[in-house]
Amino acid sequence: MSLLSNLLTPPQQKSKQPLKEIFFATLIGISGLIAIAFWSVIFVLIVGVDILTDPLWGLLLTSLAFCMGILTIFLFYMRRTNTPFTFLDINFPTWRDVFYIISGLITLFSILLIIGILFTYFGVETTSHSVENIVSSSPELILLLIPISLLLVGPLEELLYRNIIQKSLYSSFSPIGSIFISSIIFSAVHISAYAGDSLFQNPLPALNALAVIFILSVIIGIVYYQTKNIVTAALLHGIYDSIIFAVFYINITTDITATISSLLLF
Repeated sequence: MSLLSNLLTPPQQKSKQPLKEIFFATLIGISGLIAIAFWSVIFVLIVGVDILTDPLWGLLLTSLAFCMGILTIFLFYMRRTNTPFTFLDINFPTWRDVFYIISGLITLFSILLIIGILFTYFGVETTSHSVENIVSSSPELILLLIPISLLLVGPLEELLYRNIIQKSLYSSFSPIGSIFISSIIFSAVHISAYAGDSLFQNPLPALNALAVIFILSVIIGIVYYQTKNIVTAALLHGIYDSIIFAVFYINITTDITATISSLLLF
């Protein structure tokens, strides 16, 4: 069966309340964002530092809050819905998975390159990830963000938004429908990272960035669906972000100007 026919396979049972399913999936995604904000406040109050003026502490506390926030919602979902841990697609990557990771990276960066060329040609503006404000003044922190992307951001985001949200939609929607819905949720929760200071005056650059995130998210969603292994999606996600950070580090610490110049991160 071809990839397209796989993605268009109808669900085993037609959902009688599709809007309710979408609402619940959206609630899970937004709850992750709220939980991260909650833990950020808690850790800042405990440590007592200004994360805006101390980049290192800001990065460490933000990363810790991210982990706690995602894990909080993940564990709440598992307990609230009585979902067994066998629901999680955690497997050691096979050679087939490695092929999908490599193919996924080539696809992601090809799309990013094409979009970059089109945006430049038509004068389309986008915003960069808020982490750029931190690392621009302290480039050495980028070297810390690379392992964080691989070991924390990629695995935890994929666990919640792909293994939980996307997979939970399979019973009510086609695979491509589930991927699209989860990718919309995934890109939407990144609004705080791409909002910038002029969101309300000119929201278009942030929306353009989120549209790119949506497209890239769909690719990872397809890879996850094809491999049925969240580790594959997590590695693809983490390696993508790590390469973006590495390129950005080269841009701001050397005279070399790489093609990918903005931080379009998941």
